[in-house]
Amino acid sequence: MSDQRFLNADWPAPRNVHAMVTTRSGGISESPYASFNLANHVGDNPLAVAGNRDLLREDLPPRISYQWLDQIHGADVITIESAGHKISADGLVSSESGVACCVLTADCLPMLFSNKQGTEIAAVHGGWRGLHGGILENAVNAMESDSADILVWLGPAIGPCHYEVGSEIKQKFLENSASESHIETIEQSFTASTKEGKFQFDLYQFAKLQLALLGVTEVYGGGQCTHCDDMTFYSYRRDGATGRMASIIYFTDESP
Repeated sequence: MSDQRFLNADWPAPRNVHAMVTTRSGGISESPYASFNLANHVGDNPLAVAGNRDLLREDLPPRISYQWLDQIHGADVITIESAGHKISADGLVSSESGVACCVLTADCLPMLFSNKQGTEIAAVHGGWRGLHGGILENAVNAMESDSADILVWLGPAIGPCHYEVGSEIKQKFLENSASESHIETIEQSFTASTKEGKFQFDLYQFAKLQLALLGVTEVYGGGQCTHCDDMTFYSYRRDGATGRMASIIYFTDESP
């Protein structure tokens, strides 16, 4: 596998579970999508996107099939038994070997899930709307595994250093809070900005604290800011017109 096109997830998942995120390097798309854009919906040349997806398939085992999403910034998580046409949702769960669950991001938080047995996986796209809508709870509930048996890897997303939101966003989360613990999670994830009425939203912090409330305590990754690293990652907030990275997870039949 090319080190240029991929960053492998650094987490103690079973050895039959394979999880990674693509970088923006090693593809054929031209500026402003240069170069390994895997999204069809951002204005890139469709032939370039198809070529990049061919490169992706060349780098991964030939028996893998890919499930792509029409991401709608919602909280729906769909369980699949095979890969097929694009699904309108923001999360996928699968217990089928060789089925790759894929999410596309360029600042939002990609989250990859696996159980400790290496028999169930999930991929989730977490923007603020999805996190507000309960996509993490939906993903954990959609998995048949006990929450204590779930591992999560947080892929590259925009960091709080560059993710500034209005006070109305924090208020939406507070209005949706169901417990004191959830309120504390929100308070720890939104830090007052130097600008009046603005907050720095830490997607990583929110995800870790929310997962802990759901009983998922083995959470890895986080800390990579897509906005800061323009050589490695796409960032919509930084560039506007830009490509998308893919966060991908699948498992094989080899012994975990």
